[in-house]
Amino acid sequence: MSVTLVEVAGSAVSLTNVEYSLTIYHGRNDVTDSPQPSNCELVLRSTTGVPVAIGDSLAIEAYNTDRFAGYITDVTVTHDIDGLARYQVTGIGNLSKLGLYTVGAAGFSEETLEDRVDGILTTTGLNYTLNAEPSMVLLATASGYGGSALETLTAYCTETGATMCDLPNGNILFESYTRRGYDYNPATWAYLTESWDSTEYQYLDWANAYQAGESAPTPVSIPASAIAWEPIFRNSVTAVINRATVTYGDSQPQDDLTVSDSTSITRYGLRDFVLTTSLSDPYDALTRAGAIITAQSEPKYDLTNLEVLVHTVDGATRTALMGLVQGDRVLINSLPQPGPYSQFLGVVEGWGETYSPNFHSYTLSLSDPRYSYAMAQWVSVDAALTWGGVNSSIQWYNVVLPSDLE
Repeated sequence: MSVTLVEVAGSAVSLTNVEYSLTIYHGRNDVTDSPQPSNCELVLRSTTGVPVAIGDSLAIEAYNTDRFAGYITDVTVTHDIDGLARYQVTGIGNLSKLGLYTVGAAGFSEETLEDRVDGILTTTGLNYTLNAEPSMVLLATASGYGGSALETLTAYCTETGATMCDLPNGNILFESYTRRGYDYNPATWAYLTESWDSTEYQYLDWANAYQAGESAPTPVSIPASAIAWEPIFRNSVTAVINRATVTYGDSQPQDDLTVSDSTSITRYGLRDFVLTTSLSDPYDALTRAGAIITAQSEPKYDLTNLEVLVHTVDGATRTALMGLVQGDRVLINSLPQPGPYSQFLGVVEGWGETYSPNFHSYTLSLSDPRYSYAMAQWVSVDAALTWGGVNSSIQWYNVVLPSDLE
């Protein structure tokens, strides 16, 4: 049995009482969706009753690996004619609890996004993992602001380019798109290559200056033979933004900065977007506007509901698959042709699992890496490639895989 633990209110439930039909979903279906709490559906059965109650903690492991941790929200009891009771149990992730906490009533001081989010999540007492952009600075707010932690953090996700989800161990993840898979380290003088008046650091204390790591994590490669159905690619012009205006500062009305893509405007027509933010510095506003254009000035394919038959892969691939969380990278090779790609490097937005006898499927929703600014970097390019072998018409932000240069 691949499910190795079901725990309710801190006590393990006998696996003989677990009806072998279990579904779990984490994250979201699309990169443009708002943060969603994880959810879980399972059936417990017994002739003497199962001790479950609304609000009880619920934890599930498979192959001795965390798969879900949250709490019970719904229970339905039905009976067979032989007296066997079936308890259909619904669980939801801890991200949903953020709606129960009011934050900001005493106001916030001007601080980095990382410090603001850290302070809010610490106030809730919930376990969390924080991968926030370390250099963005948020405006101070006056007392009396007040709002739920969920509403406040979701707003910061929109303003700064980030998302949240539940992790399988029950932690709440807040992650900026710029940090997906990249470490940040304190900046050094050697990192500065431009003049001081043109660098972002003029707006920061030096102690808050960081540089991103240079290498992305190795993507998990999924064999085509383990994919259940022909993949479905989706693309739409509705996601295109080719002029982005971002407000910032505490003046009334706020100052703003605009970035546009003239080539995209010519091709798709003007698709304007105004983002009102609580960003303090013009550099951060300019960076945010530029990131929106980089990510959305051209229509991009997403690969959704990619079902992988986990019970058909080897142990190492299964371990790698079950280690995936939102923001990780997946590489799909040997895609059917004709199609938009022969191989697709996607960023995980959501992942679901289904367990039944002798069956374990893993369903992934993947976004184009450019939404997460996860394009190829110089260090990943084949050193033998010369400029004569590079496609001269390609734009750097469209180089997702090093092979795209050729």
